Amino acid sequence: MKVFFRRGDVPSKSRLQLSNRIMDEMGEGYGYGSIDGEDVLSKLRGQRFRHLEGQVYLDHAGATVYGSHQVEEHAKLLMQNVFGNPHSSSSPSSQRTTDSIDSVRRDLAAFFNTTLEEYDVVFTSGTTAGLKLIGESFPFSRQSSFAYSMDSHNSVLGIRSYAAAHDARIFALPVDVLDSIGQQPTSSLPPLDDDSRTHEVCNLVAFPGECNFSGAKHSLSTIDWVHHHNALNDMKTLPEYQVNSNRPSGDRPLGKWFVLLDAAKLAATNPVDLSKYKPDFMVMSFYKLFGYPSGLGALLIRRSSAPYLAKPYHGGGTLAASFPTLLDASRPHAATHRRFEDGTLPYLSILACTIGLQSLRNLTMPAIQRHVAALTTYAWHALTALRHANGARVCTIYGTHHRDPDAGSIIACNFSTPDGAWVGYSEFSTLAALHDIHVRTGCFCNPGACQAHLGLTTDEMLAHMAQGHVCGDAMDIIHNRPTGAIRVSFGYMSTQQDVDAFIMFVATYFVSSRTHLAASRLQVGHDVPASIRLVKIAVFPIKSCGAMHVDRWRVGARGLLFDREWALVDPATGAAFSQKHMPLMATIRPVVDLDAQQLHVSCDNRSSKLSIPLHYVPNSPTRFQLCAEHCQGRKYNDTVNAWFTSVLGRPCALVRATSTGTHHTTRTNGFANEAPFLVLSRASVRLLHSKFGGTDTISEDGFRANLILDGCRPHEEDEWGEFFIGPHAFRCVGPCGRCTMVNVNQATGTSRTAPLKQLASYRRHRGKIHFGQYAAFNATDEVAPCWIHVGDSVTVLTPQSMDNGSSELEL
Repeated sequence: MKVFFRRGDVPSKSRLQLSNRIMDEMGEGYGYGSIDGEDVLSKLRGQRFRHLEGQVYLDHAGATVYGSHQVEEHAKLLMQNVFGNPHSSSSPSSQRTTDSIDSVRRDLAAFFNTTLEEYDVVFTSGTTAGLKLIGESFPFSRQSSFAYSMDSHNSVLGIRSYAAAHDARIFALPVDVLDSIGQQPTSSLPPLDDDSRTHEVCNLVAFPGECNFSGAKHSLSTIDWVHHHNALNDMKTLPEYQVNSNRPSGDRPLGKWFVLLDAAKLAATNPVDLSKYKPDFMVMSFYKLFGYPSGLGALLIRRSSAPYLAKPYHGGGTLAASFPTLLDASRPHAATHRRFEDGTLPYLSILACTIGLQSLRNLTMPAIQRHVAALTTYAWHALTALRHANGARVCTIYGTHHRDPDAGSIIACNFSTPDGAWVGYSEFSTLAALHDIHVRTGCFCNPGACQAHLGLTTDEMLAHMAQGHVCGDAMDIIHNRPTGAIRVSFGYMSTQQDVDAFIMFVATYFVSSRTHLAASRLQVGHDVPASIRLVKIAVFPIKSCGAMHVDRWRVGARGLLFDREWALVDPATGAAFSQKHMPLMATIRPVVDLDAQQLHVSCDNRSSKLSIPLHYVPNSPTRFQLCAEHCQGRKYNDTVNAWFTSVLGRPCALVRATSTGTHHTTRTNGFANEAPFLVLSRASVRLLHSKFGGTDTISEDGFRANLILDGCRPHEEDEWGEFFIGPHAFRCVGPCGRCTMVNVNQATGTSRTAPLKQLASYRRHRGKIHFGQYAAFNATDEVAPCWIHVGDSVTVLTPQSMDNGSSELEL
């Protein structure tokens, strides 16, 4: 087998030897063999997954990739037949739909090696909907218990609210405790006696077949031990794991236990045999298996367990009889799936499942399991072999299961610098996206596994939340510790080339090839040019909109007068807009007219303009979110907001900063991100231009600096502490971490990837991409107005610690 590298990269001899050794350890599980001398996997990628060309898709645990044949065959099926609403049972099109749906039910049961005689198949909108159905239908009582493994998905944790509503006891089982149940021998187990389960008290235990955070698998023999041996009732330590404090934790549970298997991740790349292991309920999503259709899943209910479920709501199609004037006379359909499928099913989407299931059957699930396990092993060895030049480990992988030949298809990890500082997952995903590498970052809706693997206490996680950290944000490092991870996951069409491309990306950007930073420290009064000048002043009245360039401007503790004084906010979500998601904002040109005391706003593609009095502060207070921080401001009226809505093509509201609220009790700098000023030298921009090799350029305006200087060395501003512009004192407070906004052309509002890519190649320090320095105004007495002018001289007094930034990448 060949080692693949992208885009002309030539591997070193040592790296090639390492890759060959890793491939030997990958074993024979990779791929699906050959037919008539043609490699099956290569043919599969070439014929059905051409849309993956140039992409490195490694988020199959989120959703695997659909094949072009699925879409084409589904479209052909729809175009050659007429399918009607299955509830219109008298029409031939309805009967055709009903027959087709029933065929998919049989196919799905067979896919899991069972029959519709033992399990009924209930179609849902996905795994979460199936879990919700069980939660609202399960017969919880005050005597009941609900237990779940700590590495359960949030959708499983949601069942706690139904159990708590009935005052049931709730237990969070550590992963090792759950696994200890399934590790006992099962050869001597007696046959399952369903009659023994007709106890008045019903309990429920839920766990994932494969953890969607780490890829660790749980033994399905746990199901048998729960059913046959009352393993949870006999567990002496179970009361220790009770989480609802309002209930005394004394006695062990009574009654019979039902098992809910979350197979959303497991079923995607592993055979699930329901003839061998028989959970009472199992949930899954089709897009995890074969990508298309999305928004569709199934709940498999064991028929012997179905009578215990009491569904509280019955919508259209679930009732055999109903009376509008009688409350207790409605009669649900006898068939389980008819009782649980409210309303009209997404029947056209269900028809597509036959095509996807056939694709997996052709490859076989055991072969898919071996293939993804081989890739996971290959990636695990490659990542764990990476070392910085000083010998420090590059990658920390969570979990110890990856050497197992039956390993799952996930690697969750974080990366660190040579000195042990963590690389933020937000920066990692930003760089990965620039290279068309698709990964998932954060906690993946699995707080228990995230907490356990990151070693965070509950108090620490609560403190993170109090600081504004929420799921999906960019607060990836708090108090020098990661708040989430980077997840790489493989699917049945993943290739070794995908892994090689990912490893090359990591080696390029996150592996240090020298032992120390080659950046000189500035000495006071030494090597500081005497001719540094302020050459440009840029004011950004509306955050993330265009700049206003001036020859002179007033400064103060809040920064340049009226800088980031206003922001545009989504009125529905309360989130502030930015060019990262709306690059068109760059074409909105605000101008502060101090003589007329007006804010004039225009847009490149509109003839109409907007003018707002500077002295006017709206009376309508509003709270909104700026990055991860909650802020307060004053919202303008509908007329003003209508103008911005028309320009951007989506509802938005203009908000003005106030001097109160969370944001301004800690920082009095309008809506600026980190500090009142952003300083950048033209020499730094020239150096960046030289990195492009003359093929591309970026305007200095793309970095949205307030103060642009000239006459100093490239990135000399990184080394400054205190400096003067004319007679006014400033101090550098830290480097500016860059994101995809530098890719936005400030003249046209269009985006590209080159600028941030190029910066990342030489301007990374401790996992961040730095370009420019934040600064603050040092004046203590602002009685007299302070003005700066283009042409003012710049005098540097003191250096700052190099810990705040660097002039070169740690490579």
